[in-house]
Amino acid sequence: GSMTPTSIEAVLSEMLGPGIGLGIEPVSGSGGLRPVEAIAVSKAVPKRVAEFAAGRRAARTALGAIGCEASDIPAGPDRAPVWPDGVTGTITHDGDLALAAAARLGDVRSMGLDLTEAAPLPGGTRERILRHAAEEGLTDLEARVVFSAKESLFKALSPHVGFVFGFSAAAVRPDMERGSFEAWLLQPLGPFEQGQVWRGRLAIEGHRLITGLVLRPDPDA
Repeated sequence: GSMTPTSIEAVLSEMLGPGIGLGIEPVSGSGGLRPVEAIAVSKAVPKRVAEFAAGRRAARTALGAIGCEASDIPAGPDRAPVWPDGVTGTITHDGDLALAAAARLGDVRSMGLDLTEAAPLPGGTRERILRHAAEEGLTDLEARVVFSAKESLFKALSPHVGFVFGFSAAAVRPDMERGSFEAWLLQPLGPFEQGQVWRGRLAIEGHRLITGLVLRPDPDA
């Protein structure tokens, strides 16, 4: 079965917690893309332009939900979205759907969302990205969750790290029954120490898998 926007919104809202604005958009056409944003996809094929445009529309909805005016969201040199001052967010798209979440920096340090198919990974991918002993013996679906969870983790960490890091930087253990996962660093990354652990969430709705991770402000900071 397919997810309706209301069911996805409920799933995301439960996954990510309070203070977070959400946006959900179908992937179709390039409507709503701002000129400064379109630069990032000026040479892209129409499908990629449509995904990018849907992500930007979803992001503006998410900004509106936290009371921010819908500003331009260009792509930075690392292709990550450049959010307005005082705001952090995350965008993901897969197939015919784009999702975005945004929050004020006082409520959230950063976050990551990943939308993918609830299906086995393409051949060879699993061996390339699941390198850790804790990631052996997983079902095909669990392996897909680990891949997606690492995408979410890396989106959440990259604003703080400042350099590109690979799938071997972290290990993930999914808990399908609880709808959660634990991710921990196998090496130091920027301000984060080796062994630091985060807990994220996963949800499967029909043929879609969503993972999400929110870094909340440190209460001691």
